[in-house]
Amino acid sequence: MPIIERVAWDTAGPEDIAYRFPNLKLKYGSQVIVKENQWAVFFRDGKAYDVFGPGRHTITSNNIPLLTGVLKALGIIGDIFDCEVIFISNSQFRANFGGKAYSAPSGDIKYQAELGFYGYTLYKVDDPKLFVTEFFGNRNASTSKDVEDYIRGFINERIIDEFAHWDIFTLVKNVDETTDKVALKISDEAARVGLKIIDCVFEGINVPEEARRFVSGMGAQAMMMQYMKETAAELKGSEGGGAAAAGLGAGMGLTMPYIMAQQMQQAQAQQLVICSKCGAKNPVGAKYCGNCGIGLAPEAKVVCQKCGAENPAGMKFCGNCGTPLAQQTKTEVVCPKCNAKNPPRTKFCGNCGEKLP
Repeated sequence: MPIIERVAWDTAGPEDIAYRFPNLKLKYGSQVIVKENQWAVFFRDGKAYDVFGPGRHTITSNNIPLLTGVLKALGIIGDIFDCEVIFISNSQFRANFGGKAYSAPSGDIKYQAELGFYGYTLYKVDDPKLFVTEFFGNRNASTSKDVEDYIRGFINERIIDEFAHWDIFTLVKNVDETTDKVALKISDEAARVGLKIIDCVFEGINVPEEARRFVSGMGAQAMMMQYMKETAAELKGSEGGGAAAAGLGAGMGLTMPYIMAQQMQQAQAQQLVICSKCGAKNPVGAKYCGNCGIGLAPEAKVVCQKCGAENPAGMKFCGNCGTPLAQQTKTEVVCPKCNAKNPPRTKFCGNCGEKLP
């Protein structure tokens, strides 16, 4: 391989962000010519070392101290050495983006809307050494097109990831604020690979009409009703499900859609246990809250003998009429089967259903 006396990126076009000169045999005294809008980065064994800014540079051990140190550590003595030189443009570039993303699960039925998005971003290389390490070292890019393709994919991936953190209610009602926050996230992520986002413009967000309806109260109820219809159809087609489907269908035929949606919501609420501490919804049968860990057994109550009002166990006076409650307090009943504590006068264990003494 001949010794290279001069290295320069003379063929750079307006759309080219980088160019790699692989497997160069250079010597101290070779020249590296860097144009006004370029950097030249010395690269070897997957790592970026010294950086040259614009100008005509004659290579010496003094102006590539990092690479020289590595060569000495490898036992390479003399004026001739192998490396790569990667030229980077510091011009501004534009990358169009677009695709589809899903919102976070929203509402009680965990609805996810498929959103279309498109726009463009203006960016430039901000840290040439970090940029070369990330793209040519870690991602093994070889050409400017490899870099451009990755950047477009990088932006789309970040948008998809970010939209997945926002429910459809927020996306529809605050779309400008949401896209601003997504753009900020893209900028932060880009800085980690040596890029600077100058501007990120969402030219359009396509929200499906069903998602816009869902955001309204009536739309959510209508979607619940549709879910009931689909469930009825599935039950009808399953073994032993005909009677259940017929009953569901008859009920739907006799009531108004709005009332049906309310009934379904009530049925869903009846199948859940609301934590008294944090308000989280838990499935029936759960012993402890999945959100805060507090026990879900019914809170002990003391009934006032005078007015009949229920009071939390431990209160000395009725919160409704002021009658002393101390004489009504009895010891909690311990279940002989599971040892759970139950309120006084409880006949069956609230934890396992065992009959209490």
